[in-house]
Amino acid sequence: MAIARDGAYIWVTWITGVLAGDFHCEWSAWFRAHFRDFDKRPTPFNLAAWKAQHGVMVRERAETLRGAGYQVYIEEQNKFSLKGRAATLGGTPDLVASRGDETLVIDCKTGRQRNSDYFQVLTYMLVLPFTHCACHGRSISGEVQYRTQSMPIESASLTDAMKEMIKTRIERVGGGEPLPKVPSFGDCRYCDIGKADCPERIDDEAQPAVRDHALF
Repeated sequence: MAIARDGAYIWVTWITGVLAGDFHCEWSAWFRAHFRDFDKRPTPFNLAAWKAQHGVMVRERAETLRGAGYQVYIEEQNKFSLKGRAATLGGTPDLVASRGDETLVIDCKTGRQRNSDYFQVLTYMLVLPFTHCACHGRSISGEVQYRTQSMPIESASLTDAMKEMIKTRIERVGGGEPLPKVPSFGDCRYCDIGKADCPERIDDEAQPAVRDHALF
């Protein structure tokens, strides 16, 4: 049963899909921000296998960074909870590595490349200077590490316009009024909010109706 939170709380990955345009249902992020302990629908996702694969990627990348002279911080050492006017934003970057006057923020992905990965690291780059000792007063850049390649994110990518876009999304999701629902099979299949809280969710992929027409 869904329980209302005392204040809006947003995990970074709840908003990055909408920021990137990978998903369009803002209500899903809003609901998570304002309610906890809701009934979740079953998922075939193998969490144990993912943790094992992800752990290997993180450790291997950490060893490479240490070999290059970086001081490396891993997962729980990087966890943050930053309280703002609209909401508290939480996240756990996989790796933070500092060397000299530079810091590198890295997130490791075992699956295919998504646009939201870029926005996830950008959000970390925005927040970490306020929460992490290794980021204070240093130039900060990012990286998304995939199994066979990596995507660097230059510090210049976090423009004023990008900062404003992220902040605006946090304020919208943290607001008191429910945001629009946009139920579709494409969005709903990745959402674990069940029908008890979202009766409009779509679990089956509908095929478009075939009609005859003399248009062409």
